[in-house]
Amino acid sequence: MAKLIVLLLGFAVLFSVIAFNGGNPLVGALFAVLAAAPVLYLGYLLASRRRSGGASAQDPGPGQRRRRTLLVRVTAVVMVAVVGYGVYWVLFEPKANDKALSRVSDFETGCGAGLARKYFPQAADRTGAGPHPIAMFTISESGSPQSLYPTTDTADYWSGNRLDPHRVQLIACLDTPDEGEFLTDCKFTSDTIKLYRGVYDVTVYEARTGKKVGSEQLRGSGKPNCPGLVYLKKGTDKLHTGPEFADYQAVLRKYVDN
Repeated sequence: MAKLIVLLLGFAVLFSVIAFNGGNPLVGALFAVLAAAPVLYLGYLLASRRRSGGASAQDPGPGQRRRRTLLVRVTAVVMVAVVGYGVYWVLFEPKANDKALSRVSDFETGCGAGLARKYFPQAADRTGAGPHPIAMFTISESGSPQSLYPTTDTADYWSGNRLDPHRVQLIACLDTPDEGEFLTDCKFTSDTIKLYRGVYDVTVYEARTGKKVGSEQLRGSGKPNCPGLVYLKKGTDKLHTGPEFADYQAVLRKYVDN
């Protein structure tokens, strides 16, 4: 039990620092109090000894021993719960981006690069009628997000190259693909890789807050066009087509235009 408490205290100190640095002082303070739990417990013991007298404090009765054991167990349970929440917060709750925005591709970390997604306090509020400018990211065969830029003559608020990043209100993120129907075999210099039609989940977030707005599904192109060059994750033995830009617009228009 003592080793577990010491381990949890170490996590509490670590998560307290991460929370304060990540812009969540409430969680940071919670873990700071948790890290101080041993001092608080020693204070409780000293106060108990003063109240009960020296002799009895050195040889506590059965009732007092039970109370102390119960207190230690309750403290351990609370610490496990709080540290568990800390792990969830560190890994899954979006964190504030503290870097300046200079281009649309800066929103890439809003799709979960690293331990947790980012949100962008410098971005615009999603209020009023559309259009709501959006930064869109596809997923490469290597598993990393990549900026998706619109076709010619498309309005800049559709993730355009000239879009001011401070105007962005939404972020759309494609997940890794599931495979649809088989399309063709792609022959490269040293290998042949099967090409499938990709099936993608796409999630839309508010850029300023990181809150999830909605989720949709997109299908890749049904054309059996093999890429000239591709980077694959180790162990990957298949390729997937990506959606056409018109498919993004058709699915995401309700978030952008309304």
